Amino acid sequence: MSASSPEQSVRVLLIDDSPLIRLGLRAALEDCRTITIVGEADTAAEGMAAVERLQPQVVLLDLRLPDRSGLELCREIVRQHAATRILILTSSSDERHVHEAIAAGAQGYLLKENDGATLASAILRVASGHSVLDPSLTDQVLNLMKRPPDSAPAGKLATLSLQERRVLALLADGLTNKEIGDRLGLTEKTVKNYLATVFDKLSVTRRAQAASLFVQATR
Repeated sequence: MSASSPEQSVRVLLIDDSPLIRLGLRAALEDCRTITIVGEADTAAEGMAAVERLQPQVVLLDLRLPDRSGLELCREIVRQHAATRILILTSSSDERHVHEAIAAGAQGYLLKENDGATLASAILRVASGHSVLDPSLTDQVLNLMKRPPDSAPAGKLATLSLQERRVLALLADGLTNKEIGDRLGLTEKTVKNYLATVFDKLSVTRRAQAASLFVQATR
């Protein structure tokens, strides 16, 4: 693997139900001295246990797992391990999946067709606090955000920016403004400002109303 020790490199956990995919990921990243793969899992249950045991900095997570969806696991990891960052690595280019992943708390969304250098760069960016979106998906996500809203919850959520959706997703999980700020690296005042904008766009006045709209749109 890498000549660097785990303390000197980004600790990465692979969660994918395909042994061949995991083997390919190891091969693609083996020359990157700033990344260390500390473990693997092929189910959501094993993945959650591995997160708790290994405390990785970044989790490479597939959307499709045999026992639960990757999105559900993403929400659980974000809720229980705030310091762990999630990079979705999938074959799905569905714009809805991109939005759902971001709303679930993922810091990145990358397609499996990318090469090892792109993957390594994405891991390092996510680990350093940045967000990553596959370049091939940027236009369609922006186009979705520009569509005129309709009266349905999903249409209303489409008016929100990516960061506003992240804030709303954490609100829907029951977090306070301070907890949301700690999770996203924002001040409590900034979170309050984001929520004021979200409430205005969604035409609501209460946190419970905003959370209800989010749940309806993403269930």
